[in-house]
Amino acid sequence: MARNKRPLALSAAVLLTGLCACAAPESVPAPTPEAAEDPEQEAVRWLSDENHRAFAVGDFWVTLNHIEEDKSRIQVWDPNHLSAPLQTMEQTLETPYFFGVSEVADANFDGYPDFGCLYFMGNQPTYWNYWLWDPEAGEFVEEPALAEVCAPEFDAAGQVVRSYTRGGYAGLVGTHAFYRWEEGELVCVRRTDSSVIPGATEEQDRVLLTVEDRVDGKLTPVVRAEYTVDSRGWFPVEEAWQDLAYHGES
Repeated sequence: MARNKRPLALSAAVLLTGLCACAAPESVPAPTPEAAEDPEQEAVRWLSDENHRAFAVGDFWVTLNHIEEDKSRIQVWDPNHLSAPLQTMEQTLETPYFFGVSEVADANFDGYPDFGCLYFMGNQPTYWNYWLWDPEAGEFVEEPALAEVCAPEFDAAGQVVRSYTRGGYAGLVGTHAFYRWEEGELVCVRRTDSSVIPGATEEQDRVLLTVEDRVDGKLTPVVRAEYTVDSRGWFPVEEAWQDLAYHGES
């Protein structure tokens, strides 16, 4: 399926087909038909329903339909040929209250827009399912690896997918992970983790900082250090390792 880069405006006018009138039995006078909604009014009414969402992804339209408490149906449409969807997928929602939260991003940095749909939201962690455009197949293909990445951020300039998972102490500790695409595979190239080591009292708690860097094709521990909570001593070390060009002091 050919795909051009021409942006299209998302028009509600043709998202839905018109209503069909049923013929009345011949023996009963047919009532005067009510004026049918025009397609634009019908589409607006469809989109205003809490169980429906729609958004544009490049030259395509994507609609979301909340079909069950824990499931949504995702359909991809060519806006010029709306007789049938190009693709239909389903998504299981672990947090159905946030149905319809979606984003458009170039998740694999190939120049084509992709899209993601939220399936879980906690106090901070969020997890998404992403569908990436495959120009050879001419369709969007789900990428399971991204579903395991917490709160992904796509840094096209650095060609890095960043992730952060909040830990304890009101976010003073947590896990930062950094991924790159290598031959179509999402690979974790660095992870920093700060976690609390409980002491006999809260004042005696300490923070353990670990850093894993990719060495010879696998994550390898390169830092392991403890700090007092009050010192915040792990902050500058953790921040330095969040620069992927940094590989430790020489």
